[in-house]
This record gives sequence, C-alpha cells and structure tokens, in this order.
Amino acid sequence: MNFRIITDGSSDMNVDFIKSSNITIVPMQSNMEDEIYEIIGTDIEKLNEYYEFMLEDKNVSTSQVNLASFEKYFEEVLKNGEDIFYIGLSEALSGTFENAQKAKEILDKKYPDRKIYIYNIKQASTGAGLLCQIIVKMQEEGKDIEQVASYIKENSKYMVSQFGVESLKYLYKGGRISKTSADIGDFLKVKPVIHITDDGSLEVLKLERGTKRAIKVLFNNFKKNWKPEISNEVLIGYAY
Repeated sequence: MNFRIITDGSSDMNVDFIKSSNITIVPMQSNMEDEIYEIIGTDIEKLNEYYEFMLEDKNVSTSQVNLASFEKYFEEVLKNGEDIFYIGLSEALSGTFENAQKAKEILDKKYPDRKIYIYNIKQASTGAGLLCQIIVKMQEEGKDIEQVASYIKENSKYMVSQFGVESLKYLYKGGRISKTSADIGDFLKVKPVIHITDDGSLEVLKLERGTKRAIKVLFNNFKKNWKPEISNEVLIGYAY
C-alpha cells in the first residue's frame, strides 16, 4: 500500500533531493519585519533573505505549524488513498509535534481505513532531513510503512546531530537554550558546539575559540559516533 512521507519546514535537505522525492513539506510561518512568509527548503532566495535579516539584527522569527495546517496537508494525502508517515521537529523544541499528533487523532476517526504514523524522532534541521532521505531510500527499495516504522523506532536513537554557530543569540531568543548558556558563550566570544540531546533538546557541548577548532570537534565527534553498519548516510548542513 502506498504511503506518503510528510515532514515540516524545519527538516533541512538538499534542494535537488526535495524536488525529486515525493516528500510533502508542511511549511512553518516566518516573520520578517512583520511580513509573514511560508518558506520551505527549495526557496533558497527567501531563506538567504531571512538570514540576511538576522545578520542585520532585524526582527525575524518562526512559528510552529498549527493544527489546521496539519489537518489540511494530512487530509489531502488521505483523500488520495495514501497512508502517512510523518516525522518532524523535536517535541522538546516546539509544539509542532503535538499539533501533528492532534491532527492524527482527529483524522483517525474520519479515515479509519488509513494508517497515520507520527514519530517524535527527537531531531531537527539536518537530523530530521537525513532521516527523511533514509526513509525515501527504503520506500524506493519497496519497504512498506510498517517496515519503515520499525526501522525508525529502532534506529533513530542512534542519530547524532551537532553543529556550530557564530552566536547563541537566536537560539536563546527562540527558547532553544537557556539564557545562562547564551550569556556564557557571548561573554567568552567563542564558537559554541551544540548537539541535540537524547530527549531532543539543545545543549552546548563545548566552547571553542575559533571556527577551525570548532569544526575539528565536530569531525572528531563524527568519527567517534558514526555507525555505518546501521546506515552510511551522512548529511552536512549549513546556513547562508
């Protein structure tokens, strides 16, 4: 039985991959100086404009996907006779996952013959995007939705997501990290190395002086944690 892979706008993937796959992306609303846009990963021009606004210290923010949006996108797929496999932004970072779960509960009653799988993969950005790519590959190999669900449930816990940032300002403003962590990083003028914890939240892993040192930490952590026997897929992401 056919199933559609659905994610939200926080999952970052290669643009060509998005265009060539059957993934449905539910966009998040982005506020740029009081103008509201729905930006997805294929809109590179608008994404770069968003980052330019950030660098210029203009007013920018994103909001969670609301219940109505999930109902709309999910129902379009269900009406087409397809089941749904949804993964997206970690529940610890946003109310988006909770809204996806509520949409499932509503539509389960309306479409009792369809299957809707909703997984909190405790990831974000390239971590979620990498899992999307793995699921697409499994689907192309002929795996059914139950096989995919079993694989993700068993192996998503091995996912390691880590990254470096120039400043902790927007992670703090977005409620992703504590004010204490942000203040320490900015005071020391260092390049923070951050990872996603086992519960799906963000944590400063290390503070390094200089980009080269921060990248070395990321690379050494990668070598330590990579498990090619589970998957040889690696995704390197960057912003702007």
